Amino acid sequence: MSMMQTGTAPAAGHQMPGRNRGTLVVFSAVAYGLSWAVWGTALVQQAGWIGWSVPAEPFAFLAVSVAAVVSTAVFGGRPALRSLGARLVLWRVPVRWYVAAVALPALPAVAALGLHLALGGQHDVHALVPLAAALPLLLSQLVLHLLTEEAGWRGVALPHLRAGFGSLPAGLLLGLLWAGWHIPMFLLDDTRQTYPFAGFLVMVVSISVVMTWVWDHTGGSVLIVALFHAAMNTAWAVLNILWGDDRLFWLCVAFTVTLAAVVAVRQLRDTTAAPVPAPGVATPTAGAASRA
Repeated sequence: MSMMQTGTAPAAGHQMPGRNRGTLVVFSAVAYGLSWAVWGTALVQQAGWIGWSVPAEPFAFLAVSVAAVVSTAVFGGRPALRSLGARLVLWRVPVRWYVAAVALPALPAVAALGLHLALGGQHDVHALVPLAAALPLLLSQLVLHLLTEEAGWRGVALPHLRAGFGSLPAGLLLGLLWAGWHIPMFLLDDTRQTYPFAGFLVMVVSISVVMTWVWDHTGGSVLIVALFHAAMNTAWAVLNILWGDDRLFWLCVAFTVTLAAVVAVRQLRDTTAAPVPAPGVATPTAGAASRA
């Protein structure tokens, strides 16, 4: 396996090296185990068996960060931890990727809302979050996901999946892993996961493909994909896109799949992605990312 990887090239023979496999297994086990244990207390409380629960925010989300640090330290040591830390704050990328990180996740929601209204549907756009709260929400979501979910999903899991399978398969596999982690939230009464899990699964896998493409072109910047995650959640909340009419939800799913399909075609043909370090080695220079 080369020290630097570009485009969609996987490791030779599509075989995941042992250290990559070990890191991924430990990361997944710790992330799922700790997060589900936290949500499990809420499920047990919901059933009336206990009178308390561990707060899901922040502990279920911080569990992903713990999993990232533990798995990276065990299999990569200090060099891998330094690489992860550097990618968390890798900000010197072309401006167009900041624009992409904010605009791309909003496109399916805006398109879905426009078509829904054009078909005669009605929707209370700001019922959940007023437009004036969009920027504070975006910034808070950026900090939250940079330090929790994205430190794990695209800080640790994606590089190791990509090293074994290439960019597009890695994005698909990570989407399944990422969506599955949310399952307990669909079993709880007091969460916003009230939409169909099947649609959520399809949407998350599609989003993962798009985020992987952005990650590839920014030298593996966790900061930029955390901005993407934050912008996605902000667009969904401000437009109230997932909690209105069922047709609106499924239109959003359909447009998200369409966006992922377009990105996947470009990804398969792409030879311009910025060099991304193999897991556990030095982070590419800012210049390498800025040329993407």
